[in-house]
Amino acid sequence: MATDELNGRKAAPKRIGRYELTAKIGRGAMGVVYQARDEVMRRDVALKVLTADFEDDPEIRTRFLREAQAAAGLSHPNVITIFDVGEENDRFFIVMELLRGMVLKSFLKQPESARLGRKIHLMMQLCAGLGAAHHASIYHRDIKPGNVFVRSDGLLKIVDFGVARFASSNMTASGFVVGTPDYMSPEQARGEEIDGRSDIFSAGAVFYYMLTGRKPFAATALPTLFHQIQSEDPPPIDGDVPSELSAVVMKALSKNRDTRYRDCAELLADLKLVTHLYPLEAMDTAAMNLTPDPLVAKGAGGNESGQGFDSSSAAAAELSTDDTQDLEPRGAADATDDTVSLETPRWGARIKAGLDAALAGVAARWTRSSTPAPTGHSSTRKR
Repeated sequence: MATDELNGRKAAPKRIGRYELTAKIGRGAMGVVYQARDEVMRRDVALKVLTADFEDDPEIRTRFLREAQAAAGLSHPNVITIFDVGEENDRFFIVMELLRGMVLKSFLKQPESARLGRKIHLMMQLCAGLGAAHHASIYHRDIKPGNVFVRSDGLLKIVDFGVARFASSNMTASGFVVGTPDYMSPEQARGEEIDGRSDIFSAGAVFYYMLTGRKPFAATALPTLFHQIQSEDPPPIDGDVPSELSAVVMKALSKNRDTRYRDCAELLADLKLVTHLYPLEAMDTAAMNLTPDPLVAKGAGGNESGQGFDSSSAAAAELSTDDTQDLEPRGAADATDDTVSLETPRWGARIKAGLDAALAGVAARWTRSSTPAPTGHSSTRKR
């Protein structure tokens, strides 16, 4: 493998196996995504190569391969398709379908996203894709607008299974938090064992964002955000959103998972009931005139905005806020939109310390305000 003489790193390959790399179209914390040509199947694909910096990191390599294993085990229109996974010259790679469109976060800024029916249709597709994953005992654990892709033909794709968990796996120990704090369920934030209902909470948070344009929990500091997720309800969904749809979203966002939807099928059924009251029109499910750059791929760690990259610009591009990253707790204070890995004992202590300090301050202010003002006269104490 050739190396870059300036920094000693492995140079970008021109070919991996039967795949000819034609353009660099995305870059994330774990890997670089290329457009490639599969010369055997004669089709364009997205090929993600594990970043050279992480090739010797066993945790990152495990996550990288877990993404391929999780998505490759699923066959559903609303889940990204994995074609191949392998290793060449000590470099792991994943081959997936090349997507043309944009991530949900960018799509919501387009005129085509304004229709309520269009949003409901996308919600139903997200439920269907998640339901398929849960049926295969795979929990995504990182559902957020940056991991939901909207193709130009209106088809929604769930991407980035890099932190997914298999129900039969003990790979992620209890007490360890991984995911995106802004869309994390209460039990996930506590580091507890999770099931499909945790993804349902995250989907509810995405629905809330779709309908309001804001996240359900507004804090930017992690201790405050985790407190809001555990103890505070999101602000009511206002505007022109039907009360029936608001009720569906708020049920998905229940703090107690036992009062949430039991599964995606139940959630999807309620969304379909909403469409009976507010029927979808042809334009809600039709193809769209989206205008992203022509080459778009969003795998795990891909470009959040859905914009294409050429080979020269990708190297200098900043990672998006929705890229998968591992962050030390100390530096994650305002990284609530990133995928993070946190040890809950340390964060739990910090959250408790912050809450204790706040309560102590309130108590001190209350004591000062309730103490009688001095009268200027001395008092005589009886003996």
